[in-house]
Amino acid sequence: MRPLTTICAAALLLAGCYDSRFGEPNGGGRDQVATETIAQLRARYAGTPFTITSGIVVTGTVTSNDLAENFYRTLCIEDAEAGLEVMAGIDHLHNDFPTGCRVILYLEGLTLAESRGVLQVGRPPAAGSGYATDYLGSRAALSAVLVRNGETLLAATPALLTLPALSQGQCGTLVRIDGLRYTPEDLSPATWAGYKRFTDTNGNTVYTYVRPYARFADAEVPAATLSLTGILQYDAAGDGRYILKLRDENDCLY
Repeated sequence: MRPLTTICAAALLLAGCYDSRFGEPNGGGRDQVATETIAQLRARYAGTPFTITSGIVVTGTVTSNDLAENFYRTLCIEDAEAGLEVMAGIDHLHNDFPTGCRVILYLEGLTLAESRGVLQVGRPPAAGSGYATDYLGSRAALSAVLVRNGETLLAATPALLTLPALSQGQCGTLVRIDGLRYTPEDLSPATWAGYKRFTDTNGNTVYTYVRPYARFADAEVPAATLSLTGILQYDAAGDGRYILKLRDENDCLY
């Protein structure tokens, strides 16, 4: 992972040169005070997607972006140890909503659903699509519901957890797990692309997921003891498993 640090720094530098005014708060006659927390919003979800018809507003800090292309046209926000994924449906979200910025999300008219344990909001899915939500799909649609709440960037600090302490209620939040080693399940190339299994010293397991199209997908997985950071997901298939969806190569430290 270390050889890619220079590439990542250059990419961040280029992104910082982009002077975006998209998504900045301008009032617009709307109330910019949260009506409830993300945790309260999660408590509303009972397992069936539904469209929100009331003026619910939540706030949060952006914890993921699409710069390394492992999060494709989505961003995650978090507040008070509860997370939510916004199905934006546009590119270059990292320019407008960098990691650490505070945002306000207006939920009226959006569909609330869950995918891999992660609470999501987006458009109602098309009939027969098989997805819990659909992308908002345009800058106009996104700017109508998501705005920046100030220019100060906060540290997106992951919660430091152990594998036995993971719970499904933490899905969608940024977590860090130390003391892991890569334990391959087959003889496939030891690159980040796809699902990779890691274990702690007690044999507990967690998986990572990296899209084949992510910028660091072809980088080699280190053989050393390491720390992993990512957005927590849960795959209920089979015996169930927790997954860390990495944001970029810097989410692996060793």
